[in-house]
Amino acid sequence: MDDPSRKEDPDDGLGAFVRRMLSTGPPPEERLEGLLAERRRELDETAAQFDASVAELERREDLLRDSRASVERMLRLGKNQLEARESELTSFQHELSKREARVSEAEAELAQRRQELGAVELKRATLERREEELEERERELGARERRVDERESHTVDVPAGTPAADGQSEVIRLAFVPAARYGLVDVDLPAATRGSTVELEGEEYVVSRLGPSPLPGDARRCAYLTRGTLPPARGSS
Repeated sequence: MDDPSRKEDPDDGLGAFVRRMLSTGPPPEERLEGLLAERRRELDETAAQFDASVAELERREDLLRDSRASVERMLRLGKNQLEARESELTSFQHELSKREARVSEAEAELAQRRQELGAVELKRATLERREEELEERERELGARERRVDERESHTVDVPAGTPAADGQSEVIRLAFVPAARYGLVDVDLPAATRGSTVELEGEEYVVSRLGPSPLPGDARRCAYLTRGTLPPARGSS
């Protein structure tokens, strides 16, 4: 019979169960070797995975190193290109400043030439007006000469000792002198004839014809002078 005073230990039941289980299976040494082998296999797999991870990291590190080198090369190339562009822009800016200065000088010169051209145009317009006035005076003179010729041609009675025939000398006290403005000059020509040469104030003239004074009420004879050679007389062959 069991001793009622003996207390049952709970560990005795578990220990008995473990002992029974161990007693029914392989020996503990074999099971320990199996556990160690399985643990070793797991460690080998973990080591292999670790080696693969290390190799992958090394490969990525190499790629990163190559990428970094490529980036550095690109940065150096970009920096060189940027410096070259900056140099080109600086040169272009200097050339543009020079061109702007030349354009400003050309514009100033053009404005000066326009002013000079305006002055020349004004002078030309003034000269043209003077030429027109001179031509108008020449036309008036020609009209006066034609009227004088007509008056001489209609003269029948001529006082003795006043007009002379063509080629004969006359005493002339008045001369019609050509200039920028035609004018009458008091002269003393005791023997003037048509075609004779007369010198007045250092200028040499030719007597184109002799006639009465164009002044109203003036009885003096007038010599009409011209420059150059004398044209042929009217009616000459």
